[in-house]
Amino acid sequence: MGAPLNNVTAPDEYSDDDGTLKCPGTSLVRIWVNNQPVYWQRGMAPPGGGGIEWRPEEEFLLPGPFEFPDRVDALRIRAAVPAAQLEAAGKRQAQVTIATRTPGELS
Repeated sequence: MGAPLNNVTAPDEYSDDDGTLKCPGTSLVRIWVNNQPVYWQRGMAPPGGGGIEWRPEEEFLLPGPFEFPDRVDALRIRAAVPAAQLEAAGKRQAQVTIATRTPGELS
């Protein structure tokens, strides 16, 4: 079954814990961004294992829904605007929900 990341607050920096989703064999990624924009990265498991290799930072995503028909084994998000800057302006940090699907789930 696909992997979810449900309504998480985007961290200021990429982390292996916060805002990271391990989703081996994913072929479809859906991302919903709320409040503020985010950046995201795709991760691929190298042949033979050994962890995740992170690709260069991807698109800047404004608030809204997005769908990417891409092969990934992990992905992660980070806030485009640090939380301290938003708090000073009385704004809310980015909230993100991610859902993924494998090829078997899409057939």
